[in-house]
Amino acid sequence: MMNTRIITTEQELIAVKDDWDNLVRSNPETDMPFYSWDWFYRSYLHFGKPEGKELFVVATEDSGRLCGLLPLVRGTKKTSKITYKVLEFCNTGITPRNNVFYCPQYDSDTVFNAIKNALFEKSKQWDMLCLANVPETAAFHTFLLSKHNSSCAMMQTKGLNSPYIELSGTIDDYLAMLHKKVRYNINRYVKLFETNTNKPAVRFFQKPEEQAEALSAGSAVRQNSWKGSSDTSRFFAFWNDVLPELYERNEAVFLTVLLDDVPIGACYRLCRNGIYYGFGTDYHQDYKKDSPGILMFYYLLRHITENDGKVFDFCGSDYDYKSQYTSLFHAHSTFQIFHSGLKSRFIYWAKTVLLPLYRKMFRKPPPGDFIMCRKYVK
Repeated sequence: MMNTRIITTEQELIAVKDDWDNLVRSNPETDMPFYSWDWFYRSYLHFGKPEGKELFVVATEDSGRLCGLLPLVRGTKKTSKITYKVLEFCNTGITPRNNVFYCPQYDSDTVFNAIKNALFEKSKQWDMLCLANVPETAAFHTFLLSKHNSSCAMMQTKGLNSPYIELSGTIDDYLAMLHKKVRYNINRYVKLFETNTNKPAVRFFQKPEEQAEALSAGSAVRQNSWKGSSDTSRFFAFWNDVLPELYERNEAVFLTVLLDDVPIGACYRLCRNGIYYGFGTDYHQDYKKDSPGILMFYYLLRHITENDGKVFDFCGSDYDYKSQYTSLFHAHSTFQIFHSGLKSRFIYWAKTVLLPLYRKMFRKPPPGDFIMCRKYVK
């Protein structure tokens, strides 16, 4: 018999740490470093809690065994003069994709239904459920589009198209598959860098004792990047807290390129099971002509191939420059779900009727990411 509860306090969350990580690792669909308990908890402390968001983690158990988790937080949003409560994933700005964690020994639909029923039993505590960047290959994505979810209103929009590269052989084998102009451009900047008289250097930080140096180099680059100091303190405070456990599991790789001992580029990567995940790249604006972005891309891929890596996942939007390097991508969808409460119904009506009418009246183009909406089933 499955029982489902809502985790709303840090004490309750801390109590499920080991069970959470065991659940994530038990399923190949969710065995990724950014689904760990520590990643969620640090995200909440640095990005959720300071913004007034509350824990709202849905946990499903069978005879005391954790078999399903939906890691949410609850916050408030305001549209015009209407304030409403939203359940959403935490820290979607840095976590590349989101999912329900479930034990593969159980029927996934049974677990998902238990989670859904628990959410709707608590419908007085929220007005909209926003599930951002759910992978289209996930069992939960299929469930959301199935008949099981036909008793509520839902909007589906396109999420990230996240490019990735499948690797085999050496870095030269990969470069040989690229267009000759792209290959020439990479080789040219690498040669210019390696023959530079200003003490070129490449540093990989992968050990706990290197954490302070890695973050110091990354902070120096970001302060001189186009991002400036925006949200820098929270960003590096998060990494400072989450890195020790990642280093302990040998799952963190920080890369910097330097000229004259000055960090001109920094990138943050996680790895597990031969897959490397990207979490941001910064470069020093004064060194843009040296193309630190291309340099970091080359040296990271060389590192991956030399360490028997299988995949490099960009983990971000499909910016034009990425299409030079791969045509493969992970597709995601974002779902907004509404229940039968008055405010929830009004928000759904405003989004699906009022807003399109406004766009039509003022000849504004419809959003390009819209896929479909489903009305309430009577």
